[in-house]
Amino acid sequence: MKLIPDLKQQIELIIGITLDAYEITIEEWNQSVANLVGFNEDRESLVNDDRSQGLPDQSKSPSSLSDVISLNTGERIFFKVHMNEKEENVVCWGCAERSITLETKRFIELLIRSNTRLTAEAEPVIYENDREQQLTELGLWLKQQIEHPGKQESVPNRYVLAAELNAEKILFLLQGDTPDAHRVRSKELNKLLESYFGEEIVFIPLGEQEWIFMGATEIVTGEAEEDTAEARKDSLNAFCLGLHELVSSEWAGVFHLSASLPCIPAQQLVSVTALLEESVHLGRSFHVTQHIHLPWDLHLERLVASIPEEQRTRFIQETGKDTLIFNDSETLATMETFFSLDCNVSETAKRLFIHRNTLVYRLDKIKQEIGYDVRNFESAVLVQFLLLMYKVTKKL
Repeated sequence: MKLIPDLKQQIELIIGITLDAYEITIEEWNQSVANLVGFNEDRESLVNDDRSQGLPDQSKSPSSLSDVISLNTGERIFFKVHMNEKEENVVCWGCAERSITLETKRFIELLIRSNTRLTAEAEPVIYENDREQQLTELGLWLKQQIEHPGKQESVPNRYVLAAELNAEKILFLLQGDTPDAHRVRSKELNKLLESYFGEEIVFIPLGEQEWIFMGATEIVTGEAEEDTAEARKDSLNAFCLGLHELVSSEWAGVFHLSASLPCIPAQQLVSVTALLEESVHLGRSFHVTQHIHLPWDLHLERLVASIPEEQRTRFIQETGKDTLIFNDSETLATMETFFSLDCNVSETAKRLFIHRNTLVYRLDKIKQEIGYDVRNFESAVLVQFLLLMYKVTKKL
């Protein structure tokens, strides 16, 4: 299936036009075909092209989706690229009708049809062993449970990983935003992670560039001086920093990582994975420069995200005064660092590599602009909420 993105880049490079990607249902595609004036002429042209290229004659199945490669609406042309019958949707590319000639249109259709045949004729996935197949199938089940919550929490008995899933583990979620040419292969990532953990791990692919994996608690947290929740969180944070640095150094692109406290996967795999996905989503929404998003660091963000948009907007209007100050990157960095260091002026100045007096000047400027002195506890809490609400609301 990786042929499709490569093909899109190839076509765009040749014709010099950017193709927009769309996803519609099969019913919508069929309805568009039925509504188009001149559909029969367009279809006849495609059939003739097939015959001239020695391709199978599709004229005997007018109701089939494979009859039409493209739809010309008069303003835009949409090219059907891939159909997923299980999900009942169609992926198509679109571009302005005036931007290409008829010859270019037919050239794109020919490339798509040739590529689709190669994809359809590709050999089925071959697993190296039963474990790999089991973990892949477990990933599909897990994704389904998260998308349709409430059905089943415990891992079904058919997955023969009982010994590993019933032992206490720490779960990690990794999401990658990588260029198509540098996509991470699951097998290579699994091998790298096992070298980092120093043992075989439970590695579950969730999507194209998303994985859940787990390691033994004692390996991840080590032998902390204190066996407390806070000590485990500190150990996990350090472990995640090293793990993220390792993955980022191996592949191009951006990676986002989250981790859980120790749990029993056999009973908690669905809920913990859902929590980690939510944590990554919150982290990416509220802290765009960070790539490690741990659930226990996002309590306020989770609360703010749960507040209806109307109430967030009202809060900003009533308390925010001049929130345009948040658009200034220097002010934003100053406030975020100041809050992360418990409003400690000296430590914040050191972290920002500025003189203490410079930081005091910035804080005075913030007070002048929005009317709140963040060195005061009550004002600091208010401004932190205001900043978080502004971040999520301005994206809407």
